[in-house]
Amino acid sequence: MKTLIISVVFAACCFWGCQSGIERKTDMFEAPPPHVQRVEKDLDPLEESVQVIEDTYDPGNTLYFSHAFIYEYKLEGKQGEFWIYHNPKNGQLLYVPDDPMVDFVISDPSGDYYFFGEDGHGVKSVFMETVQWGNNPEFYEQNVSYPISDDFIHVEKTGKSKKIGDGSVRGEPIVCYEYRWDFRKVAGTQIVYATDMIPVNFYQVYGFNRMEGDINLPVLSLDFTGIFGKDQSITHIDGDGINLELIAYQFNPYYAEAGAYKFLRRAQDGSWQEEPLPLLSK
Repeated sequence: MKTLIISVVFAACCFWGCQSGIERKTDMFEAPPPHVQRVEKDLDPLEESVQVIEDTYDPGNTLYFSHAFIYEYKLEGKQGEFWIYHNPKNGQLLYVPDDPMVDFVISDPSGDYYFFGEDGHGVKSVFMETVQWGNNPEFYEQNVSYPISDDFIHVEKTGKSKKIGDGSVRGEPIVCYEYRWDFRKVAGTQIVYATDMIPVNFYQVYGFNRMEGDINLPVLSLDFTGIFGKDQSITHIDGDGINLELIAYQFNPYYAEAGAYKFLRRAQDGSWQEEPLPLLSK
């Protein structure tokens, strides 16, 4: 596994402290967020028709995510669903956690995670955390063939494949391939499917499970850093006590009204200073 170097900028702020006392729910996404309706017709991420929708909002105040990863899971006797929104043009992801202090979290391919919520005093604020392995070549082997076996697991491609039921890329069905895991130190196996057809740095998804506090995905084991490559999106996991399935990657717009939040960054003297939010167009 690669060494993770995480720079945390939240330790001194009330926003971060307010999260730690919140009880999490394992089955928190039994249904999609109330303002989102699942779209039956899938559109390719790069189709020009998506541009029509993009032209209807102000990029100086609103962040647009055209597609959604929709996962279903069964874990330790519980089951649920969670969504991760995606902007295929800039690679950003958005996740809506079950947390009253955090409205949504946005990641970008450079490894920066932006937390939008209240600062503990009723002020809408944005704080940023950086995960260096998100895009830093020092923490990623570029010229190797993934997945990689190690001292703890042996991963082998079986040759089996299947398609995602709802979703396509450039008009082609999303095909994912099966990998069998054999654990070297303990008895047991695990089946994982992955695809390289979806244009996303999938390490960003793992990053949601590496944040400080209570902001995580419902399935904490969705983290294969250093085993699968960044361009390999995990679509299925079938193992002891866990079943995860990507049931759709579809056109399903989400508009994040980011302009109403104040972006605060730690200055060299230790104070917090308000700056323009890098995610918004000037």
